[in-house]
This record gives sequence, structure tokens and C-alpha cells, in this order.
Amino acid sequence: MPTGFFTHDLCLSYQQGPDSPESPERIEAIEDRMLAMGLQRAVTALPSSPASLTDVLRAHDEAYVRKLAEVSRRAQTCGGEQISEDTFINAQSFEAALKSAGAAIEAVRQVCAGTLRNAFACVRPPGHHAGRSFAHGFCLINSAACAALHALDVMGLKRVAIVDIDVHRADGTEDIVQNDGRIMLFSLFQESAFPYGLAPAQAGNIVNAPMPEGSDGMDVLRVVNEVWVPKLLAFKPELILMSAGFDAHRDDKQALFKLTEFDYSIITLGLMRVARKVAGGRLVSILEGGYDIRSLARSAVAHLATLIRNA
Repeated sequence: MPTGFFTHDLCLSYQQGPDSPESPERIEAIEDRMLAMGLQRAVTALPSSPASLTDVLRAHDEAYVRKLAEVSRRAQTCGGEQISEDTFINAQSFEAALKSAGAAIEAVRQVCAGTLRNAFACVRPPGHHAGRSFAHGFCLINSAACAALHALDVMGLKRVAIVDIDVHRADGTEDIVQNDGRIMLFSLFQESAFPYGLAPAQAGNIVNAPMPEGSDGMDVLRVVNEVWVPKLLAFKPELILMSAGFDAHRDDKQALFKLTEFDYSIITLGLMRVARKVAGGRLVSILEGGYDIRSLARSAVAHLATLIRNA
């Protein structure tokens, strides 16, 4: 079965803000490198629809979603508003976030239906900092949480794992899935990086791995292999969702980890092996961070090539 590739039109036009590193150039760089490597012929590109209100409300409070829609609607005449210190909403923001969540959900549908072995949702804006009733970190709607809850509530799965490899803590995903025994969230992150001042997670279904500045691929792989893999095998998820942030790369200045594209490939391969053992190979990854354009493109394509070769 093939590897699916999902994106949407606003990925290449939606602007987070004039000085934001969360820009259309991120997707352009990934797609350009895919073309150079011949990977566009090796994936199955499929369309998706925006997430429905029903899908979004599984993860987010209605008042919060209404606020996003209203602010985005007002922005058609006023130009836009800051919804948090680092997150700007303009006339396209709400639609772009809905389309990103919709791409992740459609990827889950196709993988769970057996049409695809695995899939990559190459989308923006990212989502893992969006909580049940808050937005920040460039995130408005939590695509991974929406996709996980769709798999459980609509597709009939019993257990889903979310594995977040972004260099920043998945605080929004934590907020949404905490204490939901059907979901286990694994998140590694630089302990001194954004978001700041958070208390340790208390919920039993959250497996966090705060790590020091300067952590490299060997450090991360030790956590994945010695802590995460045994817990994943014991939990036996029927689907693994990867919140695939590539900002832990040594060239990305958003934080101070030292991963390389090779490390992302090895992490991906390890999670695919777990997926084959317990989930029929079902794995869907969703783009989160990654803001150095060149290292993002190399890392995302190394991740995608691993999905393709080992599907």
C-alpha cells in the first residue's frame, strides 16, 4: 500500500504575520526538496476537506472556536488581531487551521480504511500548542488531537498514541487529551524552551520527557527506545499519530537541540516498527514546527522517504 501525502491550498498563501517564522516558505521548501528527490512520484497525493465543526468541537470548547471564527471574520475589514503574544489571526487564519485539521483527519480515515499504509499531512499552521480553549505558538486548532478523537469516536478505534517529537512541549495536546485513557501522549522537548513555566504533567496518560539544552540524536533515541517503545508496545495503540516537528534540528535557532535529518529518519523507522507490531502499520504524521527552511526541508523529506521505503 502507498504512502499518502496531504496538504491544502492555503499552506502556500496563508500568512501568520510579516515577521513570523511560520511562513509559506516552509511548505515550499519541503515540496521543492521532494521534487528534487523524486518523491512526488513516490507518494499518493490526495485531497481533503476542512474539518467539520463537529470534529473541531471534540477537541476544543465551543466558545473558543466561535471566538476564532469571529476574529478571523473581523479581520476581513480590520486586517487582523493578535490572539496571543506570538499568534496573529487574519482573514485566512481560521480557514487555514480548519483545512490543516481536515487534512490530518482525512489521512487518518484513509489509513484506517486500509487505502494507505501510512501518510504525511504536510500542513500549516501547526497545532500542538492549541489547547481546549487557548491559542499560542502559531497554533489555533489542534490537528493531532482532532485526528485522534475522530479515529476514536468516528472510526471506532479503542486506543490511539500521539508521539510528539517537536522541540517544544505539546502543551495544547496535553490540555485536550489529559485523563482520556483511550489516548497516550508521548512528548519530548527542551525543558528550557517555550512554553515557559508549566508544571509537570500529572495525568497518567501523558509521558513527557523534558531534556536539557544540547541534547542530540543519541539522547533522543535513548528516550524513544528505552522509555517510549516499551510503553507503546504495552499500550498497543491501533494507530500512531506523529506530531512531526523538525525544530530540534541543530541548525534551527528556535531551540538548542542538535538533531540531524538522519536522526529523524531513525526515529521514524523505530515508530514504524512499533506500528507494524501493534497497529497493522497504521501511522499518520502531521507537520508541526521547523523554522530553519533548509534543515526543515531536509528533515521532513528524510522522514517522508522513510515512510515510503518502509511502508
